[in-house]
Amino acid sequence: MTAQKPIIMFDSPEAASLQTVTGWVSADGRFFGNDENLARYCGATHRCCDAHPEHQIYEVNSYCKECHHQRRQAKFAAMPVKEWAGEPLVIFDGDQYFFDEDSLRDYLIESDIDLADLQLCICEPNYPSQIDPADHFCDDLPEDGEIRDDQLVAAFELLNEMIRKSEPLSWSEGKFAAALPQAFIDEVMNAREAA
Repeated sequence: MTAQKPIIMFDSPEAASLQTVTGWVSADGRFFGNDENLARYCGATHRCCDAHPEHQIYEVNSYCKECHHQRRQAKFAAMPVKEWAGEPLVIFDGDQYFFDEDSLRDYLIESDIDLADLQLCICEPNYPSQIDPADHFCDDLPEDGEIRDDQLVAAFELLNEMIRKSEPLSWSEGKFAAALPQAFIDEVMNAREAA
């Protein structure tokens, strides 16, 4: 014989009781229990840098720009240096690209950037990816299915052959800092002085 559960009526004192609860509440009134950090994150608009409190304050959902800049400068300083041989260049962490010597020369002559502070990176090419027809049609094929149409497979093989021969689609910042030839630097300095 199993024990019967007692019956508790909806409006009886045993059904519920008023309790006092303590916990962290954010500025907008949301309750977070013991999670002080999350309550502060949700209630604050700005914060100090944990690593360097003397840095400028920043928005809670952002980051310390001074620390970020220092980390990026350290990354550039640690990059191996390679002699520039005419490859496309980009200013480190920027979107200013130079695809030939003339555009770089013109930029350097017209700008007031100290050449000692110039941070150029040699770019790496971004090539198109080959296309696997089984991956492309994975939603249309049966499980463990394969494409049986030989003409379709041949068309993908021809397309992939063209992709392999393709020029780069774009260029991205590479892993080498560029060392400009001294003759090029002298040419830029002479043009600046003449201007």
